[in-house]
Amino acid sequence: MKRTIKILAALLLFQPAAFAHHTGNHGRTVTATVYDEWFHNRTTYCGDTYIHWNLSAAHPWLPCGTNVRVSHKGRTINVKITDRCDCQLDLSAGAAHKLGVPLNGIAVVRIK
Repeated sequence: MKRTIKILAALLLFQPAAFAHHTGNHGRTVTATVYDEWFHNRTTYCGDTYIHWNLSAAHPWLPCGTNVRVSHKGRTINVKITDRCDCQLDLSAGAAHKLGVPLNGIAVVRIK
């Protein structure tokens, strides 16, 4: 039991380092979706209030407050991870708009 707890603690503590190792210098290509407007003004997993047109995103395991550089078709922005999702990346409408991602669709983006 103690060994399992130590392994889980190590995984939780070293995830950002593992993410950096995975992405390398060029980042990592993921599929991004866009938050539904229904979530506007609701509290996120990280305790923030989701504002539909802010530059934020949800990620399955990156720590709350992590800043991520997202690129799509020559456009690059920085977003703050404020929530959890069951997809690879879930962008706010503001972030999707700045990147040129369709608000009702999905897109392949690069994160770093």
